[in-house]
Amino acid sequence: MNNHVYDLTGQKFGRLTVVSFIRSQKGNALWKCKCECGNEHEALAQGLKRGNVKSCGCLQIENGKKYAHNLRSKEIQKKAHERRREVDFVDGTFKSALTRNVSTRNTSGVKGVHWDNRRKKWQATITLKQKSHFLGRYSNKEDAIKARLDAEEKYFKPILENDK
Repeated sequence: MNNHVYDLTGQKFGRLTVVSFIRSQKGNALWKCKCECGNEHEALAQGLKRGNVKSCGCLQIENGKKYAHNLRSKEIQKKAHERRREVDFVDGTFKSALTRNVSTRNTSGVKGVHWDNRRKKWQATITLKQKSHFLGRYSNKEDAIKARLDAEEKYFKPILENDK
């Protein structure tokens, strides 16, 4: 063992007990450790001392099983979607989608109105019952906004009023 390495042999860090010194490179001492589960593990002294390394990996596996209910499995996502449909779904449309804020990426300031760069016109669309409906292309931004607002009045207002 090098003179500048503090001897950790026999010390316990979490589930690891230091067994022997392996080597030191550029001031990083590597130690052979024995885990409570019986596995051997190599760890740097700084990781042991700082508490970053507490086991051979068995602790992470156990914690993963313990907190597995937080994982977003397909089954959990499906149940969450079903609950959302019960509360938020009216006449084939999610109410929250009708009242959602404008995206920060939106350049017009109005949902469903965007600049069609290829045609050099403003385009208005509306989504109803999970289908997008084309409302037209307009040279003037205000005309596209008016078309969108008229469509919201026609299609969204009845859905929102029926739910009250």
